[in-house]
Amino acid sequence: MFVLLWIQFIRTSVWSDNIMLRYSTYQSIYDRKADSRNEGALRKGAARLNEAFANSISNIFARMTLFKLLVFILFVVIAWAGMASAVASSPDHDVAESESVVVKRGDSLWKIAAAHKPGNMDTRVYVTAIQRANGLAGSNIQPGDILVLPTK
Repeated sequence: MFVLLWIQFIRTSVWSDNIMLRYSTYQSIYDRKADSRNEGALRKGAARLNEAFANSISNIFARMTLFKLLVFILFVVIAWAGMASAVASSPDHDVAESESVVVKRGDSLWKIAAAHKPGNMDTRVYVTAIQRANGLAGSNIQPGDILVLPTK
């Protein structure tokens, strides 16, 4: 008998799975005023979260801007280094200021220097200038050679 009463109690008790509370009997355990205060706190928290998200996005854009600036500076430095090496590797004499002569049979440095030297310059000095301009160690030249004559 006790067992039957116990089973009946369990079926009708709160612990039973098939008992549902009716809406009219439900009462909130939370204070409604506290809920309204919590809503304000939730809004503030959401606003802080949105602000933090916006700050993180702006930090990403700031980092991207910094990255773009560094890439631009690197590009400028590489371009400047390329131009500097091109200028440094250019010949010392200006092409427009020099004249070239093709060596013919029977020509010598002395004859070429005497024919093309400036009027007030010594022939020996001009022969030395021709040798320097053409990278010659001596006075040996062959027919068909092209000699650059300095005009300075």
